[in-house]
Order: sequence, then structure tokens, then C-alpha cells
Amino acid sequence: NDNDSFHGEFDQPCMILYTSGTTGFPKGVVITPKILFWNSVNTTLSLDITSKDSMISFLPLFHTGGWNVLLTPFIHRGAKTVFLPQFDAKNILSLCESEKITILFGVPTTLSMMVKDDSFKQRNLSSIRFAVVGGEPMPLNMIKIWHEKGVPIRQGFGLTECGPNCFSLHQDDAESKIGSIGRPNFYVQTKIIDEHNSVVPHGKIGELLLKGPMCMTTYWGNEKATNLCIDSQGWLRTGDLVKQDSDNYFYVVGRKKEMFISGGENVYPIEVERVIAQHSSVDEVAVIGDKDEKWGEVGKAFIVRKKGYNLSEDELKVFCQGNMANFKVPKKFLFINELPKGSSGKILKKNLVDNPKKGI
Repeated sequence: NDNDSFHGEFDQPCMILYTSGTTGFPKGVVITPKILFWNSVNTTLSLDITSKDSMISFLPLFHTGGWNVLLTPFIHRGAKTVFLPQFDAKNILSLCESEKITILFGVPTTLSMMVKDDSFKQRNLSSIRFAVVGGEPMPLNMIKIWHEKGVPIRQGFGLTECGPNCFSLHQDDAESKIGSIGRPNFYVQTKIIDEHNSVVPHGKIGELLLKGPMCMTTYWGNEKATNLCIDSQGWLRTGDLVKQDSDNYFYVVGRKKEMFISGGENVYPIEVERVIAQHSSVDEVAVIGDKDEKWGEVGKAFIVRKKGYNLSEDELKVFCQGNMANFKVPKKFLFINELPKGSSGKILKKNLVDNPKKGI
């Protein structure tokens, strides 16, 4: 009957979205109307989206950010979307004022570029309820700049394979829980496990697993990758290392593939990057593990200086030594002109491994 036909189509593929490939080769995630629907429900409940909201869409539609972070939930709620063919900081700042945008979406790179634009200080952004930031953790100093502008930051978290709107940090908690991705959205199940598949206690680091009606069931034409990603109980292994505090707020520590071991100690690049990013002369930073005869692996930091600032390797080492454990301090620093990024603005660390001198 028609009802059976509807439910059949609800679970049928309607698009394939590829992962960003920041740490490996992109994989095609099979998306169904069911996934789109439940992601929209989760997003609407979390962000309180109504038909009165408005946003600017500039991310490519072959990326989950372009389709599913706000666009499909906005279509579902009849909210207004202003489309742009590509990111343009000055134009977006102008449109935020003229179109009275209520929710701003971006990644740390795009919000940083807007701050650097000479029109940022003059623009009236009072219509914006909050900015939703995803893709990767936003530097704490950048969060504070937007807060001073009167735009609260809602750090979000998710992935192409699940949602992608899985976690959200409410703007009221932006200061008290700064650095957190918040709590899981309503229909998202979570658990954090160690290398023995045992659930870890609060405060301990482990791999994040997700489950719910917005999770994928397969990668396109890649059964091996699917089986590695989804276990027999339907839990999706994200590959992200997280910890949970006593208030049940989650914090991303890093990617499982990015973690390296230096002298027997686990080093999570995100923790090192957050410290280095606070230096007044640093514009952008990315840290990777590099082979070392003595320590097994050591940190290698790629630094983009702010324009007009001089910063030496010795100065940065001293700064790091004063703000983190010695084993976390990178042993190598490379100053480059720009970090390699994908179309969504996310840093492509695999390019730093494959071609580390690009952009120097």
C-alpha cells in the first residue's frame, strides 16, 4: 500500500556525500530521507529554528555542511536562506546586516576571516542570535572576539556519517564551558570506550561512539570501511577522542588517527594547537606527529604568523614550555604562508604529511 511505499522510500538512498578526507581518503556516505529528517528534527530542537529565522549558505553542496548543518533543517521549517556561490567575508558581513541574519554558520577559518575584514568592527550584527561553529574546535581567543561583538558562539559537533548535528553547546554555556562541544542532541545516543571496548569513566579519554536514526548504515561501495566503522550492535565508531566532565559536557581531545606517542606519552595535537593559537603572533597552527629516533614520535608544528609580526622558533618554544607539559612541546616548528584547506575550510593535515613544504 501507499504507506509501505513511503516507508520503503524513507530508507532508500537519495544522495551520496563524501567525507572531508582531512586525515585519509574521502569515503562516500549513503544518505537517506530518514537521515535527513532526523537530523532536521535534532537541529530544530537544539537551535530552536522557526520560519522567522534566516541564514547565509556559502558552503559547497557536495559537503555535509552545505546540505545538512542548516540548509535542510531550514527548508523543513520554511526559514529563509540567502545563497552565495562562495565564501566572501565582506559580502557576508554586509548581508548579515541588510538581511537581518539570525543564525550564522561557519568553520573557525571563515569566522576568523570575517574578523580580519576591515568592515567587521563597523557592521551591526545585532540580529544574529548566535553563530554555529563546526568542522574543528574554534580557538578560544576567536570565541572571545565574537562574544565581545555581541554574537554568542555555539560550538557544534558531528560528522558526515551521523547527522551531522550531534552535539551543541548552548550559547548560555559558551563562557562557563568554553572549549566544549556541549551535550548530545535529543535523539543521539553516545558512549565513550577504551581500546578494550569498555566504557570509560567521566574525565577519562576514549573513542566516541554514536547511535541513532540519523546514522548512516553503509559507505558507498566500501564494505570493508563500513564494517570497520559500524559494530554488530549498530554503534558508529567516530574515530574522535573525547572526554566527558561531571556535568555531562563533552570535549574533543583529538582524532584517533592524529594522536601520537612521544616517549611513551600520548600527545593529542588539538591540545597543543589550542595553546599555540593563544600566542599573540600566531594566526593559524596545525600540529602532527613526526618520526624520531630517540622518542619514537615528536610534535611538528606548522605556524602561520600574523601579518607584520616576527616570531622565532626559540620564542615559540619558550611560550610552549611555559604553558604545557614538556613532552607535549613540539620539537620542530615550520613557519609557512598558509595551511592547506579543503573546500569547507577545514585544515587538511594529510597534505602536511604528504607535502610538508607546500606554502613555505
